Amino acid sequence: MRHQPASDAKQIEDLLAAVFTLCFLDPSVAGRVLGPIVEKAQRSARAKAERLRSKRQAEVDFDVLGHVIYIWQRTADYLDDEGKPLAIAARGPTPSIQALFRDVKRASYFEKGLRHLIEVKRIKKTADGRYRPCSEVTIVSGLTPDLVKLLNQTINRLVSTVLHNTSQRNPKALRFVERVTTVPDLPAKQVRAFKVFAREQGGALINTMNEWLESRRGIKKARSAKTDQNLTAGLHVFAFVEKNSR
Repeated sequence: MRHQPASDAKQIEDLLAAVFTLCFLDPSVAGRVLGPIVEKAQRSARAKAERLRSKRQAEVDFDVLGHVIYIWQRTADYLDDEGKPLAIAARGPTPSIQALFRDVKRASYFEKGLRHLIEVKRIKKTADGRYRPCSEVTIVSGLTPDLVKLLNQTINRLVSTVLHNTSQRNPKALRFVERVTTVPDLPAKQVRAFKVFAREQGGALINTMNEWLESRRGIKKARSAKTDQNLTAGLHVFAFVEKNSR
């Protein structure tokens, strides 16, 4: 069995702590014995994990894939006279996808990364065998181990944001953005329009935030207490529709 890195184990511990905190705060659950609930959840999770394990392939590095496309769409060597991304070869010197992976210091990930770019629909092959970026977003069509890991990270980051904001004693302290807007009575016929509107607005926000973050990326340095000042930062946007409980 693969040894779980300490950071991953801590994330899982924090996630479980958040889940149990919700359970103990929920009056409909807190008064019940959690043992049977936990056992049932474990059985369900074990079955799902087995199905996912059978599909496991090389891990997808979503950050690297996004960074490759970002450079492709904004660097002069990869743009035509109208500022549009060029169709480029997979391998070879600049401009090529292989060169892009070298530019982001992940040359060893190129072969797998090329396949992943195709699988998540970030690029498409042209008639002459070259490739062109075709989407501003990564599309994962099925539940994969990588997506489960990303979901785990997202939940932990939401919990961390809430804890950070609520732990600030100074009322004037700068807090992370954490907002939600909901209505309890959206007509079902409006769901499709909501999906389209949410994708447009969310996409615009993410693109703006991505531009800001990408333009301020740091250079990875040797790890030490004095030089390792780079932090992971980002914004996660999602839409939801759910049935009202009766």
